Amino acid sequence: MPHDAPTTARAGRIAVLIPVYNEAGRLRETLESLRAQSVAFTTVLVDDGSTPPLHVDASAYDFPIVVHRMARNGGIEAALNAGLELIEASGFELVARLDVGDRCAPARLATQQAFLDEHPDVHLVGSDVEWRHDDGSLAFALTLPSTHHEISRALHHTVCLIHPTVMFRTSVLGAVGKYSFEYPAAEDFEFFWRIAQRFQVANVPEVLLVTRFDENGLSVTRRRKQLRSKLRIQLENFRVGEPLSFVGVAKTLALMSVPYSGVVAIKRALMRGRAA
Repeated sequence: MPHDAPTTARAGRIAVLIPVYNEAGRLRETLESLRAQSVAFTTVLVDDGSTPPLHVDASAYDFPIVVHRMARNGGIEAALNAGLELIEASGFELVARLDVGDRCAPARLATQQAFLDEHPDVHLVGSDVEWRHDDGSLAFALTLPSTHHEISRALHHTVCLIHPTVMFRTSVLGAVGKYSFEYPAAEDFEFFWRIAQRFQVANVPEVLLVTRFDENGLSVTRRRKQLRSKLRIQLENFRVGEPLSFVGVAKTLALMSVPYSGVVAIKRALMRGRAA
């Protein structure tokens, strides 16, 4: 069973959920990016059985940090679900996702909290995002569909809600459940599908997150498994009357034969085309 390290008092309506496993010194920059947020929040770090155990000096930060330690490494789905159980039990109204190495824009939490307050029918909101190299240079960026109608159609052919950008109402968990273990490396895509089928979703058309471009990251090292899971999700949600369902399946099958370096090259070419 998981167990918790000593924690500080909670603050705010928002829990920022960050899974951590044997992190290589990049958690600090992520936590530092949270200092500039203008609304109250509590950070929930789920240590997924790291060796040695994760140690964070919570007293060094001006926001509460809760460290929840898993007894053993169980994978990201188990870590996320353990964090969500803690967040539900603690009474937080909103969950903001974030990954180690990512950096929030100063207005990120305030913007998304205000958006959800102003749009009570929306239960999950993401944002546009940039991927940057360690030297700060831009690898590529995504401008995403913003309305529920656009997103619910786009899900048939692409990932248009980016996991570490989203904030969602904790109440959705009672309706759709937590992350599934059935879709390795695409647990977020399937989770978003379930939410979008029951509730309104949106993206704020602003870059509220900068994520680290890591050529050895999860989406690369487990890419084939991720594409297989994505294909299963697309087939399970396939609609004969939706042309984008056909596009999505064809695109995923094509990506299975394209190396990741080729995908990055295509994205960079598209970026240059938009900038021209």
